[in-house]
Amino acid sequence: NGTIEILQSKGNKDRLVFLSDDVLAICREYDEAMQNIIPDREWFFPGWHPDRAIRKTSVDKKFGQFWNKTPFAGKVDKKPTIQGLRHTFVVNKMNEWMETGVDTGVMMPYLSRYLGHSSISETQYYFHTIEQAFPIIRRHDTVAQSIIPEVVTYEE
Repeated sequence: NGTIEILQSKGNKDRLVFLSDDVLAICREYDEAMQNIIPDREWFFPGWHPDRAIRKTSVDKKFGQFWNKTPFAGKVDKKPTIQGLRHTFVVNKMNEWMETGVDTGVMMPYLSRYLGHSSISETQYYFHTIEQAFPIIRRHDTVAQSIIPEVVTYEE
């Protein structure tokens, strides 16, 4: 139906993930192939033992293996992570809103809920940890400029 239920994820929370049509098509193809390998499996993504879900460490390891096969693998100081994709999504979404004039204060509760956060501050943390956000914040921040005075250097 276009959603995946994730049980006992970070913070021991259950989550629903809404899939785009193209991702849903890939998941259906995967599901059909897996049905031939492990009929009536309990988990959509089973681990080595089909009665258990795949472990985060296995997913992270496989992600790293796929990354190492890309042309970008040797060109970065720090390898990307799955969690990094989540951070990038949040930052890109908020940047998009600010660049197009969307009120982030209105949209933040929706984004926070979509991510499964219990508070908006959890969502804002993603944005404040990414260096690329600062130029956009500076361009759109009208409050700080009126509160914090310009620093003037005087020669003696």
